[in-house]
Amino acid sequence: MTFRTLLWAATGLALGACDSIDLPGNGNDFDPADQCGGRAMPISRIQGYYPTSPLLGRSVVVDAVVIGDYSKTLGGIFIQDQQADRDGDLSTSEGLFVAVDGPQPRLAVGDVIRAEGLVAELGPQGNTVTALTALTSFRVCGQAEALPLPAIVEQALLGDESWERYEGMRVSIETPLTVVDQSELYRQGLLTASLSGRQFTPTEVVLPGEAARLHQAVNDAARIVIDDGDLAERPESLNYMKRWPRPERPLRIGSRIASVLGVLDQRQGEYRLYPEDELNIEQAPRTTRPPDVDGELRVVAFNVLNYFNGDGQGAGFPTPRGAADGAALKRQQDKLIAAMRALDAELYALVELENDGYGEDSAIVQLAAALDRASPRKRDYVALTLDAERLGVDDITVGMIYDRKRLQPEGEAAVLDSEALRNSRPVLAQRFVEARNGGAFHAAVLHFKSKGGCQEANQLNRDQNDGQGCHNATRVKAAAALADWLQNDLQIGDQAVLLLGDFNAYAKEDPIRLLAERGYRRMAEDEDPSDYSFNWRGQSGSLDHALASAAMQEQVAGSAAWHINADELIEADYRSDGRSRDARRMYKADPYRSSDHDPLIIGLDLQAEADTE
Repeated sequence: MTFRTLLWAATGLALGACDSIDLPGNGNDFDPADQCGGRAMPISRIQGYYPTSPLLGRSVVVDAVVIGDYSKTLGGIFIQDQQADRDGDLSTSEGLFVAVDGPQPRLAVGDVIRAEGLVAELGPQGNTVTALTALTSFRVCGQAEALPLPAIVEQALLGDESWERYEGMRVSIETPLTVVDQSELYRQGLLTASLSGRQFTPTEVVLPGEAARLHQAVNDAARIVIDDGDLAERPESLNYMKRWPRPERPLRIGSRIASVLGVLDQRQGEYRLYPEDELNIEQAPRTTRPPDVDGELRVVAFNVLNYFNGDGQGAGFPTPRGAADGAALKRQQDKLIAAMRALDAELYALVELENDGYGEDSAIVQLAAALDRASPRKRDYVALTLDAERLGVDDITVGMIYDRKRLQPEGEAAVLDSEALRNSRPVLAQRFVEARNGGAFHAAVLHFKSKGGCQEANQLNRDQNDGQGCHNATRVKAAAALADWLQNDLQIGDQAVLLLGDFNAYAKEDPIRLLAERGYRRMAEDEDPSDYSFNWRGQSGSLDHALASAAMQEQVAGSAAWHINADELIEADYRSDGRSRDARRMYKADPYRSSDHDPLIIGLDLQAEADTE
């Protein structure tokens, strides 16, 4: 709309003849848009029963109340039919987005506007918002006595229900919401919340295939994105939050929102709610200590998020992964040491270490030395070292740090690095003897191929739409090779063996079930997914596992994940590049967000060798 057209509409001057609307069975019974109080098209008829408007491409006249003015941020306003004009059909929306092109009119929420334009669907195909565009007339006709009443949502949407029926309307969600994703809070001003509590990755709780697809559909239907209504990146403030989170008041996944009232939009492939008021958020509590796990000996599996130390002498940055410079490395190491010191384990099975050997300047040796300096005198931590330049060819590798006052390696470490593990990292296995009673077990740390890099996947490894993502065949092959290696090459399959690390497979996926068939049971209750270690796109699940052989199972006294990372804001980690001032303030040298994976704790009561013969 040109400035002159907008001015004429605002002052009530004639805009010229408007095309009348000829709908089948209705006749030409709609007045031009510049006649306030005249007949208009009900918004429910524009919205219709389906995602796409039945009047797509037609010129219509609307007369409704402004319920949200986002002309400066989204390029338009939201209007809703007045209460008396509603059709009473709960299956059709009474709200509409009006795209205002050109100079922005002076508007206030509660204004009654009358406009004429073309019905369009804005956004990517299949995820569009019904809108009025290409306006030929627009004017303010006064103020409504009251805003239209919101639609009430009191439970998760199920079956044939859909957010689509509320598109463009005021909506009041009166069931408590659970924050399931805040990774875009600082960058885009977004929170993702669920009406059904914490959401779990389908294959964490159900089998791959149809059950996983159904579970995903239920998850999707129960979530809503809370948006500040501004497409600009790195907002300075949020209209729905009084202040940004801080280390002492974090916004963790699992936090609860009592209720929320706002305007519902469909934008960028998601349904979004623009709150009218500040949210009432009840923070999910942090635990200040690791969970109590029974057992005399403590083993921890921990993905340390690309711990690279440059050349080990303060230079050698940037590296292929990890810290960008020495200052970032110090922040990263301070967080890792804070977490590991609190975990106070006899053995750490670590994943995503820099693969730079075992010299005094290597990542694993320096991490072990830093842990030893920070730990009580009762500990004597050292890295398990190999007589090798590197472990595999990847930039990252696996490793172990142990307390040599309690554990002694027996024999040389064994490495599985075969063609079957191509694209995964080599497996490192070591037999340890407990110093007090002579009990022994084999620890094997592994890191299977991730679900990323789908563009590199061959046909067998492509996403099969069964919930397991890409490269599942590679992970299954690696799991089978691991079981064969332990049984046939090392001949320890009937001994006490503990498999630890990042399997990149959730609890019900093929690699975990294959290893269960080969005698390695997951040390967690399948009925209780609270041992999750990772959060991806708002869904929690376990990628990190401890699997025990039959002889090991009776010596495992307990296991639990310490939820210091998966639920935390990513801005609490050691990185600072490209972040706003408020985001950088989230850093603190504490255990929280020391990685993107939660550490997994396993308590052992090892039997003396004589007791196991």
